Amino acid sequence: MHPSKAALAKLRRGIGKKLGEMPELLGFVLPEEEISASPPQEARIEKALYTALTLYALHQQGIDACVSTNQAEGEASASRWNSFGHAVRKLWKSTSNQNGVSRRFDQVLTAKDLPELANHARGLISLMKGQQVFLDYPSFAVDLYWFQRLDSRRDVVLRWGKDFYTERKEDDAK
Repeated sequence: MHPSKAALAKLRRGIGKKLGEMPELLGFVLPEEEISASPPQEARIEKALYTALTLYALHQQGIDACVSTNQAEGEASASRWNSFGHAVRKLWKSTSNQNGVSRRFDQVLTAKDLPELANHARGLISLMKGQQVFLDYPSFAVDLYWFQRLDSRRDVVLRWGKDFYTERKEDDAK
């Protein structure tokens, strides 16, 4: 089920804003039930969800198929090869501006914090939208959570880098 157009429009207005600046968006992010997490962990979860949801709303705008699956590519469900890094690889392969995509991706990989990452990812996601490249947003949200932890940030960046730079058999089939 797709969110309503009004919900997506609200979420898009939250792009680039901090969680809590738009109280009307809190209902999209805050859990209905209390979660058993420490306050710092809970804050990271909320920021990751908020960032992923606002970027999803940008990506989904004006597209009938769900951009969080591979349905437009004829696959039944989200592929494990549809990580952020792999989606950028698909974008890179589908555009004539490969240097621009690579440069933007490098900016994402070298981001120092979540707001900087989100700012650079926004440009890539806008390009993905134009090329009909979809992204596994639930996995993206999980990656955004782990990116906020200094002890796991390098792992997220490395995984995205591997997914971007490693040739996949599936790429050749498409």
